[in-house]
Amino acid sequence: MNYLTYMKKLLNQLENMEHVYSKDIPNISLYMDQVTTFMDDNLGSLKRRDEDKILTKTMINNYSKNHILPPPIKKKYSPDHMIMLIFIYYSKHVLSITDIQKLLSPIKNMLEKKSDFSLEEFYDKLLNVQKDEFKLFNQHIENTIEVAVNTFKDSDIEGKDKDMLELFNIIYLLTLQATAQKQLAEKLIDRYFKQSSDTKEGKGK
Repeated sequence: MNYLTYMKKLLNQLENMEHVYSKDIPNISLYMDQVTTFMDDNLGSLKRRDEDKILTKTMINNYSKNHILPPPIKKKYSPDHMIMLIFIYYSKHVLSITDIQKLLSPIKNMLEKKSDFSLEEFYDKLLNVQKDEFKLFNQHIENTIEVAVNTFKDSDIEGKDKDMLELFNIIYLLTLQATAQKQLAEKLIDRYFKQSSDTKEGKGK
């Protein structure tokens, strides 16, 4: 079945995907329309459907209202805002708004304190790690495909029915893995970000 060829093509695209480094982000503050255009132009390949939007004006305004994103300065968004929005975009497919707020709050606080912390350096380091992780990820997915296909190796079912069962197994295993990773991320946020909050409250009493 051609889904195996298609999967390998997708994995190859992931491994060779062009990442948006800090040097690719305009070193000037942008208005809202410019922000959404930049996101569509640079992250558009991640969309499931052509008509989907990476980030809308309403989304960005809500992130500011919910204190996930620092407020714009005179209706303009800095390079740091852009990096935060990229973090939000990747996270929102997995985490709730509340979890994203907890996760990004330390970074937002460091930016607002105007500390020596460089978000651009931090972001670029994460991207370099991410590229290496994608190579390992591709190997893992190829192994998942092999396991899924071999599950029905000795089955009496043949033809299109067998192909469909293999495809179902691949998708189901991917879903289980994604669910497990999501739960791990949520439990880490619940445990350690709650601890951090409790510690601050205790110090203030």
